[in-house]
Formats: sequence, C-alpha cells, structure tokens
Amino acid sequence: MISASPDVRKITFHSEALGKDMKFNIYLPPGYNAKTKYPVLYVLHGYARNEDSWLPGMEADKTADRLVKEGRIEPLIIVSPAVDNSYGFNSSDQPAKRPCADCADEGRYGDYLTKDLIAYVDAHFSTAADRSRRYIGGISMGGWAALHNSFLHPELYSKAGGHSAALYMEEWFNTGGLRHWMYPIPEMRDWRDPLLLADTEKLEGLSVYLDCGEQDNYKFYEGSELLYRKLKARNIDVQYHPSSGGHHKNYWMPKMENYLLFYAGK
Repeated sequence: MISASPDVRKITFHSEALGKDMKFNIYLPPGYNAKTKYPVLYVLHGYARNEDSWLPGMEADKTADRLVKEGRIEPLIIVSPAVDNSYGFNSSDQPAKRPCADCADEGRYGDYLTKDLIAYVDAHFSTAADRSRRYIGGISMGGWAALHNSFLHPELYSKAGGHSAALYMEEWFNTGGLRHWMYPIPEMRDWRDPLLLADTEKLEGLSVYLDCGEQDNYKFYEGSELLYRKLKARNIDVQYHPSSGGHHKNYWMPKMENYLLFYAGK
C-alpha cells in the first residue's frame, strides 16, 4: 500500500572530509524494508540552493512514489545532500568561504560526496552498496558536480545525469571570477572540467543522461551538446535531450519523470 505522503527525512551527520556537520534529505520508497537492498540515487542542487531543492522542492519524492506505484521504476532511495556553493569538488584541504565576488565554498567536497556521504548512507540504510545500483545526477552546479565526480570515480556510479549542467565553454573563460576560481590554471582544468575529463577518463560502463533548455540564459546547452558529442565519439552510452525551456524550476520539474525513468526505469 502506498502511503499518502512520501517518506522524506532530514539527516545531519559529520563529514570528516569537511570537518563539519552536513545535512541531507533522504527519500525512502513505499514499503521500505530493511531486508531489501535498494538502489540509491544521489541528486545535487544548484548554486545558492540546498538539500531541499530536489525533495521536497521539485517533488522528486512525489514523482518517485507515483512511478513506483505505476510499476515504471524500481523502488529506490533518493539522497539529496547539501553541497553549499562548492561545485562538489576538492578545491582546498581546509574548508573556507570565499568573498562574495566569487561566493564559493572551499573544501574537500569531492571526498565528502564520494567517501563520507556514501559510507554513511550505506551504513545506516538498506542500500545495494555497489556501483551497478548507485547513480548520481544534478541540476546546474549540481550537474557539473555529478559529471565531475562520476567521471573521476566510475567505479562508484553506473549512471550519471547532467541536467542543465554548468558546463562552461572555453570562450567564456574570461568572464566571471567563479570560473577563474574553478580553473585558475590549465592543468587544474584538465582534471576538474567534465568537458576535458570526457577525453581522458575510463568511462566504459557509465551511462550518461544530458539535457538542457534551449533558452537557458547561461547557454549551458552549448557545453551539454559538446559533451554529448565527445562521449558519443568514444562510444560511451550517452543521450542528450535538448528541449524548450530556461534555467529554472519550471523547466526541471516537468522533466522529473524522465530523469527517474533514466536512473531507475524498469
């Protein structure tokens, strides 16, 4: 029997990588049973958002409940962590907040996501703790982070999604302090930027879903299309779904069903 309200809980735990407490929201599927091992989808929020962005904000929990009831996706756990304004990568050994010209949070956010968070969720919930049933996706900044971490750690994730992912093109490199912070020298861009990691990392066995609104005011559709072409040329399992829409909740929410069908569709 499906409960009237999705089971969403807010958890606070200590991240060793960041040296501070962090929060995440977790959705448990209808009929959650500790004897069953569930796949886990990690979903990352955009810039200036938090763990509430995907659930309950964009109602990923309600959409998942409906699709489970309809038999269109397998029951899964969804984890929506706070990643601050970090882009989800290891930017510094010591946590810090940059002045608001950049408004970025520094620290070992990649280790927080790929080590601390996964370990905590696997230890405290009934997860299928293997890459074949672990997925990661995100919107905007979170899409960049999902692609970055899945490309660096394909041993951890079997599916990755970049939904309007903040993929900055080379010709934009002279605009904005945030991009200079992310890529201060070319060598750092080589191992941070998903557009370049797509050329070098061993991504066989990783399935990638990309989409972007054709009216995205950041023009992230350009980076999404380039990434699609690069992965396709390497015979990586990738799909790209451009469609009408901007860079906002009204674009992503109607796509939630498609996103969940990619990650957990039967």
